Amino acid sequence: MDSLISSTAIITGAGSGLRMGGEIKKQYRLLAGIPILIRSLEPFFFSPLISNIIVTAPEEDLQYCEALIRQYYEPAPKPFLVVAGGLERQDSVFGALQQCPQDTSLVFIHDAVRPFISQDLIEELHAIALQDMAVVPAARLKNTIKQVSEEYLEQTLVRDRLVQVSTPQVFDYKLILQSYEKAYQDGYVSTDDAALVEYLGAKVRYHLTGDFNFKITDEWDLTLAHLIIEKNIII
Repeated sequence: MDSLISSTAIITGAGSGLRMGGEIKKQYRLLAGIPILIRSLEPFFFSPLISNIIVTAPEEDLQYCEALIRQYYEPAPKPFLVVAGGLERQDSVFGALQQCPQDTSLVFIHDAVRPFISQDLIEELHAIALQDMAVVPAARLKNTIKQVSEEYLEQTLVRDRLVQVSTPQVFDYKLILQSYEKAYQDGYVSTDDAALVEYLGAKVRYHLTGDFNFKITDEWDLTLAHLIIEKNIII
C-alpha cells in the first residue's frame, strides 16, 4: 500500500433496526453463528488498503459494540474506534468524519448490515476513487420501475438510465467533508452519501458490481444471507 494514501473505513451501525423487529438490533443478529456487524467489518480489517476503522453505534451500545469487536478481533489487525451515532444516519456519518485521522486521504462509508463485500471490490473502488474522487458500487435494475401517485401508476421510468447503488461508497476525504458541511449549512438531508456530493456539484462515478452486496433489512434478507453461506455461494 502506498504509504501516502491513508484510508479510513466508516461502518454505519447506529441504526435501531426497527424494520426487522425483534429484541436484538439487526447489526448484532447472528448470521451462521457470527454477528452481521462482525462479518461486515472483516474485509476492512484485513484489507491492506484500509488504515483504520470507525464504527458508529447507538449510544447505549457503545461498550457492548466495542467488546463484541474485540471478542472477534483481539488483538485488532489495525486501529479502530467506536463512536456514538446521531439522530439520523447523516448525523452519524458526519460525526465519524470528524473523528478521522488528519492524514486520511480516502473514506469508505459502508453499511454495517451489508456483510458480503469482497476484497476485490474494496480494491476496485479504491483505485477509482484515487482517480475520480468519488465512486459508488451499483447494480443494474432487473424489474420495471414505475413512478406512482397516490394509489395509481403515474409513469414508467427508463430502466436503462437507472441503477441501484449500495456501499461502500468511497470519497476523497476533503470532498466528502466539504459536502457534509454544505449540506448542513443549507439544511439538505439525505440518507445517501453520494447525494450530498452531488448536491455540492461534484461528479460521482458508479462501478457496476454483482447482486450479492445487498443490505439485510428484513427476515427475508436474513434468510437469503443464511442460504448464501450455507450453499457456499460466496467464498
